[in-house]
Amino acid sequence: MEAVHEVFNLTIPELGEIPALEKPCLLCGRRDFTPLNSFVLNQRRFHTVRCRHDGMMWLDPQPTEAFYQELYSQRYHAAGPDDPLLEQATLDVHSNPAERQRVAEIRLQQIEEFAAPGRLLEAGFGHGAMLITAASRGWQVVGLELDQGCVDRMHEAGVAALRGSLLDYDGEAASFDVVGMYSVIEHTLDPAAHLEKARALLKPGGLLVLRLPETAAEGPPASLIAHTYHFDAHTIMVLLRRCGFEVLRIDNFALWKPTRYPGELWNMNVVSRKKNRNVPTL
Repeated sequence: MEAVHEVFNLTIPELGEIPALEKPCLLCGRRDFTPLNSFVLNQRRFHTVRCRHDGMMWLDPQPTEAFYQELYSQRYHAAGPDDPLLEQATLDVHSNPAERQRVAEIRLQQIEEFAAPGRLLEAGFGHGAMLITAASRGWQVVGLELDQGCVDRMHEAGVAALRGSLLDYDGEAASFDVVGMYSVIEHTLDPAAHLEKARALLKPGGLLVLRLPETAAEGPPASLIAHTYHFDAHTIMVLLRRCGFEVLRIDNFALWKPTRYPGELWNMNVVSRKKNRNVPTL
């Protein structure tokens, strides 16, 4: 493989050996790609790659589900500024309560342009400001999170929350008006399965709301091990349509500038509606 820019080379003993698998393109199924950058974690080299046929970008190889379960249940929400993987596999998601509240209100305003208060499921709720704000505005909310500490904080606030992923959730089909995944879909090993599960949980015409980075063609500057897939407006729209959603709006939300790494990432909000017809799975 041709030489590319190496972002970092780190050894984190407590992570141990990192098993990983090569992946085909999420959209076309091929392994015909251009490498964009690389990094080394615990003596294993990873690349960010871009498909030569459709522009889809992803991490290759990708660590296993067990690695990410450990990362998100034990480390991701407990990181601080001294974490060596901050901005690459962890983020400080609990600081700045005023900003969390502001963002939560913006998210609810966006949702309420398309739907009146009803049942809302948020997968990967993190600090939980969105759930608390939605409940205060008359929504019936349920949250899913891998970190037990996050779940406990919601229980203390009187908000319904469960430990687990969206794929593990056994809630009633077609029972939610809105499913939200904010900074989630790019972290998953099977984005299509998550979109299909969201569709199954939504009522006819229900809303799926995503927030995710809009990654430029040269690849991401940070969150390289945590983000398994890197979307732009085109590739997320293609995937949503394949999974049975009509895209209603895509807009930029905020610009993220890492402190440890050069570059920047726009975040995009994507609002889509469940189509009321059967569609083939990927």
